[in-house]
Amino acid sequence: MAELDLYEFAFLAGGRQRVVDTAIVALVECGRLRVHPSGELAMVEAFRRHPVEAAVLDAVGMRGRRSVDTIRWRLVNDDRITGLARPLAAAGLLRRRPLRGRGQWCPTPAGRKVLRQGPFGDRALDGGSAVAVARHGREFMTDTALRSAIFERPSPPPLGAAEIGRRIRQGRWNQESVEPAFRVHQSYTALGGAIGLGLGDGGAGGDGGGA
Repeated sequence: MAELDLYEFAFLAGGRQRVVDTAIVALVECGRLRVHPSGELAMVEAFRRHPVEAAVLDAVGMRGRRSVDTIRWRLVNDDRITGLARPLAAAGLLRRRPLRGRGQWCPTPAGRKVLRQGPFGDRALDGGSAVAVARHGREFMTDTALRSAIFERPSPPPLGAAEIGRRIRQGRWNQESVEPAFRVHQSYTALGGAIGLGLGDGGAGGDGGGA
């Protein structure tokens, strides 16, 4: 097999999710994807240098924004990602896990040797942190701010006093709008039970009513 490119190396090191993470980082760092404050990604430029990048850009779409989790989900069965396993397996670098974890890929001894050497191929595919992500995963990005922006969705802002008050009032209104009907239902249920026990109107003479 010829020298591995960045995405083949990422698959060998960590499987299809590692490939997607690597491509996202490379596309953000070269300016073809933009990270919004919401943590979602949007396409800036549709130019594709590699089938894996094309798959990620297709998952993001020309319009709208996508989270990393959504992109991963959309690419679960995309052959441009999963198909990377075939040449790696044919070259003796990858194999299926025996017994436990069957169906998952793992590197062979020859594959682990390649992993120690690092990716080759077209280094232009690496935007800066992508090699680190391909080798070890997103946790090893040196740009921690960028890692947080891409992979960590921001927490929702705390509610202000006015919004808390509005939600409390809304909750009370909802409760009051439901409770009358619920109380009527309870009354009918209780009445039915009382009649069944002979405790309704006229039921007081149940035992001696004929006297």
